[in-house]
Amino acid sequence: MSRIIDLEQKSQFRVLLHPVRQEIVHLLRLADHPLSANGVARRMNLSPVSTQGHLKKLVDLGLVLMETRQGKNGEPVVLYSLDDVDIRLHLGRKDTFQGEREAMAANLVDGVFRGMINTTHLYSEEELDQHSLLRFGALHLSTEERKELAELVANYLDSHGTHTPENAEHWEYVVMAYRAEEPKQ
Repeated sequence: MSRIIDLEQKSQFRVLLHPVRQEIVHLLRLADHPLSANGVARRMNLSPVSTQGHLKKLVDLGLVLMETRQGKNGEPVVLYSLDDVDIRLHLGRKDTFQGEREAMAANLVDGVFRGMINTTHLYSEEELDQHSLLRFGALHLSTEERKELAELVANYLDSHGTHTPENAEHWEYVVMAYRAEEPKQ
């Protein structure tokens, strides 16, 4: 079961709202193995020192794991990977961090959307339905059906969030749902 990080402090938002750190989290999410700071730096065209500083903040937050392993030459190598953590934003909470919560949620959704847009440029029109999907609509559910759907989505994301040899494809999802009020007549 995932550990939960409740975002309730300004320092937490500062860590996660930084665009480079968001890209590092994204990179670690897609990586099929832990990466060294130098490996992250190379992939992102950053300096190793800057990368280590960003990784330290993510480790301190509890989002990234840091482990030391034996390298090929017998020297220790520090590797980084995402921890099994869910971040709880508390979007509806009315406090001094409401703007940060909304910005964080918008950044997450925007990141997946931009990835989808970038993907559309890689494939022919005939291939797009196999590589990029945007669906939206309205569901009319009972309370029990809504709870069942939320549990199914959460369980599916949890059970397929880890790389395995048979899961060669990487798909990113944003599932958004809210209780929409009926239009006033």
